[in-house]
Amino acid sequence: MAHLITGNKFEPNKDIPDLSGKVYIVTGGTAGIGFGITAHLLQHNASKILLLSQKEEHADEAIEELKKYGDASKVHWVQCDLKDLKKTDEVAKKLTSEKQIDALICNAGQGVGKYNETVDGIDSHFQVNHLSQMLLALTLLPNLQSTPDSRLVLQSSDLHRSPLSSTKFATLDEINTDLGPNSLYSRTKLAQILFVRALVRRMLNNEPGFQSPKYNGPWINATHPGGVATDQLKQAVDAYGTMGKVGVKAIKPIMKDPVDEGCRPALFAATSEDITKEGIQGQYIVPDRKVTEPSKQARDEELGENLWRLSEQILQEKLGSIPYKQEL
Repeated sequence: MAHLITGNKFEPNKDIPDLSGKVYIVTGGTAGIGFGITAHLLQHNASKILLLSQKEEHADEAIEELKKYGDASKVHWVQCDLKDLKKTDEVAKKLTSEKQIDALICNAGQGVGKYNETVDGIDSHFQVNHLSQMLLALTLLPNLQSTPDSRLVLQSSDLHRSPLSSTKFATLDEINTDLGPNSLYSRTKLAQILFVRALVRRMLNNEPGFQSPKYNGPWINATHPGGVATDQLKQAVDAYGTMGKVGVKAIKPIMKDPVDEGCRPALFAATSEDITKEGIQGQYIVPDRKVTEPSKQARDEELGENLWRLSEQILQEKLGSIPYKQEL
């Protein structure tokens, strides 16, 4: 449903409220859409922004560029390699010292690229886009729950509509099957929406480990940025060679700028007071602020529970213990 005043538009420069006193964590916040998200948070006076990314030189460049948008001393880089579960777990536990977290924006992502496995022996698309960020979200859930009207945002994509119908999220062997670049990516975008919906079900049902003494949040939603010109286009070229170059050349002129437009749905989900006023919870938001129905697969609760069970199993095997372990 379109908003009565703004329609489906959300203009970050004027629609983000004053963020003074608020603390944000952004994965993949040093480039592309993540940089755009960070820039607008800083522009609107966020008190502290933690950027999670792998390479220090990229963080240094981003923080220098962020000086155009506000006081860059409020931005702090945290090294986090989402391709390594143990390192991600260490970072997540350290971040629990942030007693106030107004939003965790899980924006980092591996694009449409070739199949490869991480140091943990897991398809890198699945680990980076879903599993490691699920680990961050569950570890930091108590902090989000204790921060009034906090937000958890997962950056999905409309490509979640195109995974294979055979997707069951049943075993690690299934995850570690090379489906081709597009299907590997699409499957993880589906996983992000399924995770959002499964987590909201647990919270609304007050299941053990997910209750909050007084329900203040987090408001949990998945977003789709639209077609955006980011470095992920290079991954598509690497994956598809000449065909990829032709495709990228054809679509690049119509792709959105990540700072001006590509960050809008995530920023709406992370900052807008309309999220709480309209009770937008467990939804899928497309540009700029339109709540829309995801695919039939994304609405499949059994598939979502399969994903949750498999994700817990993998995390348990790799880490030995995980936040909010439940027997399903």
